[in-house]
Amino acid sequence: MVKENEKTTGQRLRAWRKSVPLKLMQLSTKIKVSQGSLSDLENDKSLPSATTLANLSLYTDLNIYWLLTGKGPVLKGPDPEMERTTETSRLYEDFVFMMQDRKLKGVVEKLIQIYREGDAGKKAQIAGFLSALG
Repeated sequence: MVKENEKTTGQRLRAWRKSVPLKLMQLSTKIKVSQGSLSDLENDKSLPSATTLANLSLYTDLNIYWLLTGKGPVLKGPDPEMERTTETSRLYEDFVFMMQDRKLKGVVEKLIQIYREGDAGKKAQIAGFLSALG
């Protein structure tokens, strides 16, 4: 159980990790830092970088404000804006991955061009076609 009176960022991080429970190796893999760096954080030999904080926020339910200050809830609550941002990010990553296929890229570019420049009828055709596929 995470105690409210953990005094340092490292102590709070370790207490949270053990409460989850995650082994040091599991958390380091999840947030993309070395085990040594994570150990240094938990032992207050260093402070978390912006990247580490971002990855803790993205890949865990840890409340970063609590981690840094000891104030507020340990776990972040559902944030609809964050969910939308994360979903948008996933869609963008998927799109970038798919655009590596030249043939698919050509089709998508044509689809976007028709949708941008087309009239309401063409847009409705595209929407109908795509909804029929799903």
